[in-house]
Amino acid sequence: MGARLSLGAYTGEVIRRSVGGEWRWDDEDPEAEVNVELVLPDGAVIWPVQRVMKSFKNGPDEGIAAFGVALGLEVGPPPAPRRRRFFGR
Repeated sequence: MGARLSLGAYTGEVIRRSVGGEWRWDDEDPEAEVNVELVLPDGAVIWPVQRVMKSFKNGPDEGIAAFGVALGLEVGPPPAPRRRRFFGR
């Protein structure tokens, strides 16, 4: 879960630096690192860590790029599929 938490925090920080906002969490919440909120300048609240975890569970339909686009961010094209290479070939 550590890598997913890190990726969620990174995703949220990229959003915060792009559009502004402030991190908010409840010190009493035992799941605070997962439930951390990003409050955007317009008052909207998003949960980037939860979104990253959901994208790992549900696949690209709920991916991070779609999250960014929904927030009005410009995202790059999806990566081209890579051929798998096997040893000895």
